[in-house]
Amino acid sequence: MKKIFIAVVAGVFAFCVGSAAQSYTDSRLGIVAGFTSSSSTVKDVDTKSISLYHAGLAFEIPLGGGFAIQPEAIYQVKGMSLSNWGNSTSKDVRNSFETKVGYLEVPVQIQWGPDLLAFRPYGFIEPFIGYQISASDKSHNNTINEELQRMEYGLSLGAGLEIWKLQVSAKYFWNFGSVYNSDVAKTGETIGGVLDGNNFNGVAVSVALFF
Repeated sequence: MKKIFIAVVAGVFAFCVGSAAQSYTDSRLGIVAGFTSSSSTVKDVDTKSISLYHAGLAFEIPLGGGFAIQPEAIYQVKGMSLSNWGNSTSKDVRNSFETKVGYLEVPVQIQWGPDLLAFRPYGFIEPFIGYQISASDKSHNNTINEELQRMEYGLSLGAGLEIWKLQVSAKYFWNFGSVYNSDVAKTGETIGGVLDGNNFNGVAVSVALFF
């Protein structure tokens, strides 16, 4: 009985190792989804992070020597929450303002990590670009949404772990440029502080399942 048990355990282990080894040398397509927390640095305004999400497709391409590239096509939602913004002496003061922007985003991870057969830890650098396809804000101020920058671009640094067909990763991302266009001049709107802000920065945690 003991020998049978040992044989079964050894067989299961060999199967997992063989499957894992194959998955780290072959290109593969998967689905990815996760949690995104982002905010923005705005001049003279208190900002808070808001929790949002991302989901899409990932394609992992091993290059050898522990290197791989992983382009993705995802729907990524980023945003920021502001409090006590506007001119306190005018009617344009706002107690709070929250904006959410959805991007069709294309990140490309450049990964390196050793293949340890049963699993693969790795680090990565990830340039990305995106195009705005949706936007909303809780103050219902459509004139602000109309002035959002359509394009986004930036860079991420992160690390992950692969176990067979499952991949878990975490990263910090920086969006470069401003959230809004610099030529905004809307009568009756005090949004100068918002326009002085940097673009969305934050963290993202993802889970991918490959086929």
